Amino acid sequence: MNSFIRTTAAAALLVAAMAAQGAHASDPKGNYIVRGIGARPCSDFMAAVDKSAQDVMPYMSWMEGYLTGINRLQAQTFDVSPVTEAAVVGQMVRNYCMTQPALRFETAVAQLMNFFAPYKVTEQSQLVEVTVGDARAALRQSTLKWMQEKMKAQGLFQGTPDGLYGASSKEALLAFQKSAGIPETGVPDARTLVAFIQKEDAARKP
Repeated sequence: MNSFIRTTAAAALLVAAMAAQGAHASDPKGNYIVRGIGARPCSDFMAAVDKSAQDVMPYMSWMEGYLTGINRLQAQTFDVSPVTEAAVVGQMVRNYCMTQPALRFETAVAQLMNFFAPYKVTEQSQLVEVTVGDARAALRQSTLKWMQEKMKAQGLFQGTPDGLYGASSKEALLAFQKSAGIPETGVPDARTLVAFIQKEDAARKP
């Protein structure tokens, strides 16, 4: 349970940027029905996290179904979230909920996906699993390729961006993690991916 509720500085920065994202609505007045546990307030979700894994499970199951629905219905979307591990996505939603406990759980999840929209996986892409010592990560090949391209532009990655993990990727990730001030694992984990996204967003701002 502790691993689920542990927050990171990178995730905290990410969710702070989500507040400006708006929700899509169905009727002219901006109203729509949310079915199931997604209609509950963020405060209920946070209470469930603090209580037990069993209490959190309905929220996580609802969230995964919600994301599957987006993948099914949204054009050019294979996976709306570049972060593949549901527990990590749940951490990010929880961090946002902490800033707005009265917000609907569904709205918090939707706003996180709006933030991720520029980095979603648009076409079918294999899952790449990486383990280095005690550190591990799982991400889409296309996402790893994007990270390699960004590291190559920074002069950190010497190989050809192909979405495959090897010695060159590990060394480049170690260098990037050091520059970003995050744990140097050499693994493209969620915290490292968020650091890439934050760097990209900062570069886009005038």
